[in-house]
Amino acid sequence: MGSSGMKKRRKGKGGGKSGNHPQHLEKVGDTRASAEHEQALERSAIADTMGLGNAPPWLKMGCLVIGALILIGAVIALISLD
Repeated sequence: MGSSGMKKRRKGKGGGKSGNHPQHLEKVGDTRASAEHEQALERSAIADTMGLGNAPPWLKMGCLVIGALILIGAVIALISLD
């Protein structure tokens, strides 16, 4: 018998490669690839909502450029009113 504070060391079951060492698993959702994949799915969902889900990439980029130009023009017009 040992003192009450001592814990008995258990031996690993099944002699596999790792021996008595625990296996460390990767954290779920902690990888960069996983985050990039989720962002791509979000962008695709937004494009589907706007009706551009099956549109070619050049059309999506054109809509983005036109929207940015309208936004910049609106900001300049708002500033010039002052």
